[in-house]
Order: sequence, then C-alpha cells, then structure tokens
Amino acid sequence: MRALILAAVLLAPSIALGQDAEKRLIVTIAAKELKGGVVSEITWDGGTLVLQGVFANPDGTLAAQYWVTPAENISLKQQANHTQVSAAYWETKSRTTSPTGVGKITTSTDAKMPMYGIASQEQRMVTAAEMGGTQKRHVVQLGKLVLHERNGPVPPYAGEVWSWSPAELNRIAYVDKAGDLWIARADGSDPERVLKGNFLLPAWSDDGRIIAVAEKKNNGMKWEISIVHVPPRFRDGGLP
Repeated sequence: MRALILAAVLLAPSIALGQDAEKRLIVTIAAKELKGGVVSEITWDGGTLVLQGVFANPDGTLAAQYWVTPAENISLKQQANHTQVSAAYWETKSRTTSPTGVGKITTSTDAKMPMYGIASQEQRMVTAAEMGGTQKRHVVQLGKLVLHERNGPVPPYAGEVWSWSPAELNRIAYVDKAGDLWIARADGSDPERVLKGNFLLPAWSDDGRIIAVAEKKNNGMKWEISIVHVPPRFRDGGLP
C-alpha cells in the first residue's frame, strides 16, 4: 500500500487546562480529497500528531491521501510513511491487553435472522433472507465493561474505538456505541463519560494530558481531528 501520512505538529509546548474535557479542533480533512475514504489511524510521535487515511483504488488496492486546513499553532507536513515511533505507538494503543497487563479486551459477535411479517416461520425466514440475511452485533468488552457495540458485517478493528493511556496512568480511553468519549481504569472499573460527540480513533498522548479524536461530519463529507484536554482527576492515582 502506498501510504501518505500527514503530521500535525503541536507547536505550543504546553496547553493550559481550562474547562473539564475542553476540546480544540486542529485539522479538517475534506472527504472529496480523501477520495471517498476514511481517516483510519491517529498516532503520536512525541508532540507530533500523525494521521493516516485510506481509500480504495479501482483495482481494489488501498492508498492514502490527505487534504487539511491547519488551525492556529499547528504546522503541517506530509511524509511517506509512519515514523518508527508513531508505528510503535499504534501497535501499543491498539493491543487487546493493557500495558500494565491488568486489562484484557475481547470482541464477541452475535448473529440472528430477523423475522418479518406474520406469515409462517419458513416464509418469514425467506423474507428475512431477501431483506439482507443475518444481522450481526459486535460487542467490545474490557472485563465486564462494555466499551462499544456495533451492528453490521464487520467488527471494530483493533484501536478504532479504544486507546490505552501511558502505563503510569493505567487507564483506557474509549468510544461507546453513541460515539461519546469515556475514560475508565485499565481493568474496566470506574468508567466516566468525558465528552459527548460522534468520535472515533481516540489516541492518548505520551504525557497523558491530551486525547486526540476523529469525528466524521455531514455523512462523511468531512473529518475533523480534535484534541481533548484530559481533566486532571484522570491523571492522578493511576497505579495502586
């Protein structure tokens, strides 16, 4: 795959924390320039936010392309691939086991054949098959905590709806089925909603102060990348 990665460098060395879970828009990506594709990864390389989007070529192969509008205090550049650090970051944030080993993410799938009408069961099954066949529900859990639920043929991919914090915080950021951003401890305890929205791809910064998120707007006509300031209470008392 030909990969074109966009790096958004946060020039301000630090961002003062204001309101609880303050959100700041940093990049807008036009879907037209993504050629009908999606933003697929958000990673960090120190203070640099690395974004990747993918679309399908006519021959079925995947490629990536970006078009962005920078916000204040953001410098943008394109590069051919992930950096070594950003690739390692994605591998860590998308694992099913927490960095401290206390949490384990599992995904289960239930399939059912919907029944339509009041005809015989056989006829209703035939009608259901004609209307699209079986329905699948994918449930992503951390212990007993349900992180995300999705209906459709494909489950969320690893890292799409969760991000492990730095090990010393021992937490997880995740997006629920409504698209809201939550934070819980790495074993699934003490979940708390941080911000309502329609988010994907949470990505926790190395210092634990920021979570970057993507939002699909106007039915995918554009994508917004924002950073969310993590309230201080989530950065205290991570490890027992």
